[in-house]
Amino acid sequence: MNKYRDILIIGGGASGIASAIKAAEKNPDRKITIIEKQNRILRKLLSTGNGRCNFTNINANKKNYHGSFAKFTENVFSIYPPKRVISELESYGLISKIESEGRVYPVSNHASAVVDSLLYKLESLKVEVQCETKVFSIKKENNKFLVKTDNGNYIANKVVISTGSKAGKKLGADASGLDLLRNLGHTVSELSPALCPIPVVSKKLTALKGIRATGKVALIRNDNLIKSETGEIQFTENALSGICVFNLATFVKDADTVSVSLLPELNDTKVEEIVKEHTAIFKNRLIEDLFTGVFQKKLGIYIIKEAIGDPLSRKVSTLNNNEIKQIAYAVNHLTFKVKRPTDFDKAQVVKGGVLGKEINPNSMESKKIKGLYICGEAIDINGDCGGYNLQFAFASGFLAGENL
Repeated sequence: MNKYRDILIIGGGASGIASAIKAAEKNPDRKITIIEKQNRILRKLLSTGNGRCNFTNINANKKNYHGSFAKFTENVFSIYPPKRVISELESYGLISKIESEGRVYPVSNHASAVVDSLLYKLESLKVEVQCETKVFSIKKENNKFLVKTDNGNYIANKVVISTGSKAGKKLGADASGLDLLRNLGHTVSELSPALCPIPVVSKKLTALKGIRATGKVALIRNDNLIKSETGEIQFTENALSGICVFNLATFVKDADTVSVSLLPELNDTKVEEIVKEHTAIFKNRLIEDLFTGVFQKKLGIYIIKEAIGDPLSRKVSTLNNNEIKQIAYAVNHLTFKVKRPTDFDKAQVVKGGVLGKEINPNSMESKKIKGLYICGEAIDINGDCGGYNLQFAFASGFLAGENL
């Protein structure tokens, strides 16, 4: 027997929960069910922000977003700006704090505080949650939606698809929601990982594995600067990582170059002066000790090898002027040939989704199918690292819920 619901929400992530809360607040008498294929809702939220849940950013605006829906964030954020998202969650009992660069976290520094607040609100509104349920198909017939699942079929007046994306496959993420939207007639752009490490193809980084350094990264294509970021750079065995690198990943194409500056606040002349000072200070030491007091030793050795090659077992005093210039130049001009990321397991979000032109940005309702709403990562939009993606998830979810 088909189960009747006023509203059926497919996907129990941040945007789906937000839509359920607002819909239930608007009309407490409506029957609302959240369908989640995993064994619990909000699982992915627990892992965000390294377990601290950076749930919004007070500086969020359309400049922080990419994809065909990015320009419509003005509509969404005019109704649900970051301050209102903060206020909403605080009304559920959450206490938050603002940290550097506008990032907002729960004061407890635990993502569970955000999750527990949302769960409490859902329970108080008596929203039904149906976990471990997979949706096979959605069809609209006679102004109703027929939703077939492995746990029975539903008939609903309205449907929200908030299924997320393929980012975080280890947490159970996939693109099944986008398949449902394709079958309903929506156009889904190509998916690729975003906010993730950038694979290096020109060389192995084994010697730098585990090293962290503050600096500037710049994405270069055909000698043209595509984008640059400053922050902590992390080196893995075969990739560049760190928040500043993540913010370049969206734009990377095969055969691009990433240039790394390790003392970006200094020009080449000043760096050369520092190297010359060190050649005097450490003249009786081995060349591998040249950057003592400047860089972690393995990183210093890597820079010197990139500049002049081996051997580094001779004394610093044997360096000639040309070698000194090459070493100094390498400090702010390390280059790495890279390729487009393809590993969804390591991605925080995904680039691609339902095209922005197919969604009403004032309500999140589909322009193709009346009564169908789309929010969160199912849409072709991805934000920079720093709370921007959860800001959109919550804002789009709240907005959809208001209009259900």
